[in-house]
Amino acid sequence: MKTKKMRYVWFLAILCIFCLTLFLARTRSKVDMRNRIYRQWQDHFVVSKGKESYVQTNNSKDQTVVLSEAQSYGMVITVAAAKKGQAQQEDFERLYQYYLNHRIADTQLMSWKQTIVDGKASAEDHNATDGDLYIAYSLLEAAQQWPKQAKKYQDQAKAILEDVLKYNYNEETGVLTVGNWANQDSNFYYLMRTSDTLPAQFQLFYKVTNDSKWLDIKDKMLHQLDVVSSKTSSGLLPDFIWVDHDGASVADPNTIESKYDGSYSYNACRLPYNLSQSKDKTSQKLLKKMLGFFKKQRNLYAGYDLKGKALNDHQAASFLAPIVYASESGEGYLKLVQQNKYIFTQDLPLNNYYDATMTTMIALELF
Repeated sequence: MKTKKMRYVWFLAILCIFCLTLFLARTRSKVDMRNRIYRQWQDHFVVSKGKESYVQTNNSKDQTVVLSEAQSYGMVITVAAAKKGQAQQEDFERLYQYYLNHRIADTQLMSWKQTIVDGKASAEDHNATDGDLYIAYSLLEAAQQWPKQAKKYQDQAKAILEDVLKYNYNEETGVLTVGNWANQDSNFYYLMRTSDTLPAQFQLFYKVTNDSKWLDIKDKMLHQLDVVSSKTSSGLLPDFIWVDHDGASVADPNTIESKYDGSYSYNACRLPYNLSQSKDKTSQKLLKKMLGFFKKQRNLYAGYDLKGKALNDHQAASFLAPIVYASESGEGYLKLVQQNKYIFTQDLPLNNYYDATMTTMIALELF
């Protein structure tokens, strides 16, 4: 009898050791994968000059292009990497200094594009709303990560947010415009970039500034997305929509960026990531409808029209990574995770800044 009990105890002990070993191996594997992705991204895309660092978006030998979008993602990535012990405050500070040195005159908004030739940078005199929103968000995250510098980071984030409301806000519709150039005198005053809808960040901005306008912006921008989503069975949302007194409508091709302006393309592909970060009911409703469409697809491609027809016959990490992230945080989407998580196990696409950066940012949150 004692022999049987001992065998049972030994069996349970061996089983527990096996399970623990398997768990630790899988955890270690994820950590190694995350670390590899971050190192590849940092080594290839982050360029340091003096006391500054910038994120390069092209591979040309003749000139380097820096975008506020890229810089903002780089700042978010670096704080996330610091939380995992992969980056230092100095790494963030160098990116932060580049932002500070490339603000538009008399504002706290970053020039949306700088072109560097022979070490000299020329900057555009306009901003892109999404870049400044993410820069402000990164500073608020940095304030939590490095408490000794919290006030400095928080004050700068608030200053950016004040200027976003001053220069990138449509008083009539209550939604954010695509940039400070899309003012009342512009034909694009009523144009909305759908991926500028950041419900979780808007909630944080309200908490930090105590300005209820951020809650109103969150509700109104989500409402516009809901109006467009309700008109299709796919639930897919386009890169751009028009928002005016008559409501929301899908932008036509070539409205501002490309022939895919009215399709689920390289702006809207961020929405599964944006929406899944928020517990807001409308956010979750929009996300559930989109994921329902993706779940039915045999393969996921780089872009769709709003009826669900693929625009390309290839895949892209910038589309897959946000879907994997959203699927991980929801229930019933294991298929989407299993089919598309391969993007994290392979080397970054170093010839494509956007794909590589989206993969890196999401990997640091997932693993």
